[in-house]
Amino acid sequence: MSDKEYFEKISLGLKISVERTLKRKAALGEYVVYAHPDGTPYSIPATEALDRYMSERK
Repeated sequence: MSDKEYFEKISLGLKISVERTLKRKAALGEYVVYAHPDGTPYSIPATEALDRYMSERK
């Protein structure tokens, strides 16, 4: 397996994991925590985070 194939496999796995996590949290009505570029944390509803994530993937 080449480095490129390995990277693509890892990248796909991470994308699937993030999507599953956001869907689960959205179904439970939970929030997710992110950080601004300066490091300060903020939270948003998982439904909003999922919408943003899915729109960026297209």
